[in-house]
Amino acid sequence: MKLLKTMTIGLLMSASQLVMAEDHSAVALEHAHAAVEHGKMGHASILVEHAEAALEHAIKALETAEGEEKAHLEAAVKVLEYSIEHGKMDHADIATPPAEEAVEHIQRSAQSKGSAAAAELEIEAPKSSSGKWPVTGYKNINQ
Repeated sequence: MKLLKTMTIGLLMSASQLVMAEDHSAVALEHAHAAVEHGKMGHASILVEHAEAALEHAIKALETAEGEEKAHLEAAVKVLEYSIEHGKMDHADIATPPAEEAVEHIQRSAQSKGSAAAAELEIEAPKSSSGKWPVTGYKNINQ
């Protein structure tokens, strides 16, 4: 009986970690999308706030990510860091395209996971101008 109880608790904890990872991806996507919108309006300081929140949640989602999902989240982290750096310099025009790319990578990470949450995370991402900032670490990052 104790073994069954222990196994049940273990399964519930594993399931809750997966749900939490999906929640972090969803929240990261929401904040990244908000960063893009504010960047387009020239609101560099608000872009930074949302990009920092997106970065925090993307990093938390990375804790349980694997494979292609992890590669996309790592790419999102890199472009969010770049976006934050330029947003802090009040360069909303330079900070916005990396935030757009972060949206795309977070969406792709959810899709690559093949989860039901992928459909929920789908938000129309603006097309970014690829190749305008130095990003490495994911072989097809600027498709």
